[in-house]
Amino acid sequence: MEFTITGIVREKESKRPVPGLLVRAFDKDMFVSDLLGDAITASNGTFALGYEGKDFQELFEKRPDIYLDIFGNATAKDPGRVGDKTIYTTKRHIRFNAGRREFFLIEIPHDELGEDAPGTVIVPTPEPGKWKEFIHDYIKTHPVDFHYNCDKGFISPRLECTSNFGPEIRDLNIGDSATVTVRVTNKGNGISFASYVEIYEGPGGYTHPRKEYKLCDYRIITINPGQTVGVKLNWNRLLAHGRIVGVCFDPFLDPRGFHLFEQYNDHITSVHY
Repeated sequence: MEFTITGIVREKESKRPVPGLLVRAFDKDMFVSDLLGDAITASNGTFALGYEGKDFQELFEKRPDIYLDIFGNATAKDPGRVGDKTIYTTKRHIRFNAGRREFFLIEIPHDELGEDAPGTVIVPTPEPGKWKEFIHDYIKTHPVDFHYNCDKGFISPRLECTSNFGPEIRDLNIGDSATVTVRVTNKGNGISFASYVEIYEGPGGYTHPRKEYKLCDYRIITINPGQTVGVKLNWNRLLAHGRIVGVCFDPFLDPRGFHLFEQYNDHITSVHY
């Protein structure tokens, strides 16, 4: 395809991916918007669609003005349904003069997802006497050299990330792909069962808001106290000069996230190129 749109749809509050949604991409015109294509979100919330220049180009239009409409699982199963309403749209934030490759990070509030919100994981209660056996097996297969430190506070994770992006991206040209590594360390007192590790690309300076960065890839990992995990992430170089940023956070137990990129912050690691 000549043009591509990719992205991730996830629940805003928990950052959990939302599968099975119908994503439709449009080129906004003065009277009637052109449908560029549609896709269904996968189990990890990702989607991808392609389209040709003839799908939007008119006499004076060389690049599309893109917005996305997102429909629920019921519409995704039966796209021809009449009268279905969108559960979310980016129409108020149209991406004008879009490029050949565009990425969207869509975070939909739980209330707007309704019955399409990610379900709560139900953990079955073990039979009497099985708890000790399960705990013993877990410790045996996940050894942790760890002692409680009162200075670290209550039983909770404290995540930090480091990287060595320079050698990994040094010889890349614009459009090239690479695998980069973010090393995440849990310096807290408790396990993080859902640590998000993300890679962004954006402006070269500091104190830029997240909206100026594009999410390139992410993973969700479990990390024990005292443990360090090297996480491999995919990255495509899109800018001649910019910054690649690695971020780690636990949305429930250590929810610092990436709201404003700051130079000195232990849950952010980056390099200028």
